[in-house]
Amino acid sequence: MSNEWFQFKQFMIRQDRTAMKVGTDGVLLGAWAGSGWLLNILDIGTGTGLIALMMAQRFPGARIDALEIDPVSSGQAAENASASPFARRISIFNADFVTWEAEKKYDLIVCNPPFFKDSLQSPDAGRTAARHEDLLPLSDLIRKSAGLLFPDGGLALIIPVDRLPEVAKVALETGLNLNRILRIKGTPSVPVKRVLIHLDKKFLPVEMGELTLEGEERGSASEEYGRLTQEFYLEK
Repeated sequence: MSNEWFQFKQFMIRQDRTAMKVGTDGVLLGAWAGSGWLLNILDIGTGTGLIALMMAQRFPGARIDALEIDPVSSGQAAENASASPFARRISIFNADFVTWEAEKKYDLIVCNPPFFKDSLQSPDAGRTAARHEDLLPLSDLIRKSAGLLFPDGGLALIIPVDRLPEVAKVALETGLNLNRILRIKGTPSVPVKRVLIHLDKKFLPVEMGELTLEGEERGSASEEYGRLTQEFYLEK
């Protein structure tokens, strides 16, 4: 794979000017978040536009608003969206979610958040903004998102597993329910490091699951990961 672009089945991501490249976390969230018939989706911190494009592919009736604080990344995300089959349904905004004023409510909000906290920062300011939560604390993200959701709307995130208790506490305080949890393992023998979570306005029975990325043969994708991403990766 070229570091400057990534080809999916229905769209291409150009990423030569963005701090954060296409990664497994974003693909997992884009393939997993949401269900049913969605009309309005918000992608916070869109980066290359990857998750916004995945949402557009999965939900053909939806309009997607995507925010990106970095102007260079925002510009490249807009170019990726414009070059896709979904261009008419995606709007890219160069904006800070903290100060951004939404003009509508959403059925689904998705975010691959900058979740690193109290760790060594990169000398690249763009990469730091994308990876560290200095500009967008996780608790602030959840609280503001809760106010932008329709009564049956939801917020989908991918976070480190050790931050799950913190997220559950903030969700409870904001009237959101932790309804879906998917624990992610790299291989069968390693501990869970990431979790995909769905926080919803409605209370539903908790759905829990676990997904391993690699198959029995080292470096190969597991069957479950293949099924989840089969509509996106070329080799699936």
